[in-house]
Amino acid sequence: MTEGSVCEATLTEAQQKAIGVWEATPMSGKGEVSCYFSMTPDEDNPAGYVVSMFKNEEALLETADGTDPSPTKAVPVTVKGRGAARQVMYGDDWRASLTVDIGGSQFLFIERYSPAHVVSEQDLNAQARKVAEQVLANLERGGATGV
Repeated sequence: MTEGSVCEATLTEAQQKAIGVWEATPMSGKGEVSCYFSMTPDEDNPAGYVVSMFKNEEALLETADGTDPSPTKAVPVTVKGRGAARQVMYGDDWRASLTVDIGGSQFLFIERYSPAHVVSEQDLNAQARKVAEQVLANLERGGATGV
């Protein structure tokens, strides 16, 4: 997967529209490609999703957030039969994330973010899980492997 294909490969246009995506922005870094699915042009109160594909565990671990959020303990969960970890971060914005082992030492990371107190923790978790399931289904259909 490349920076140029990550947005379309992870969520179709119809899926993006259904979750209210305003703009999809691809990015890449050391060992990962990501798409930021913004739901608003308001940079002071951002809301949306981040979908990242990591080529290995080392690349995943190098992305530790340097901000000062208050994280909850990661909870093991299963998403479409795959081992995953769910976590919520509290701060100026709230983030619900899922890290999914997609095999071959690769990982999918989904994060739903919103201004604090706008979306409940339960809804953030449910929305992150739904997008993770959609992305996994799209990747399986497209046969996408690798970063």
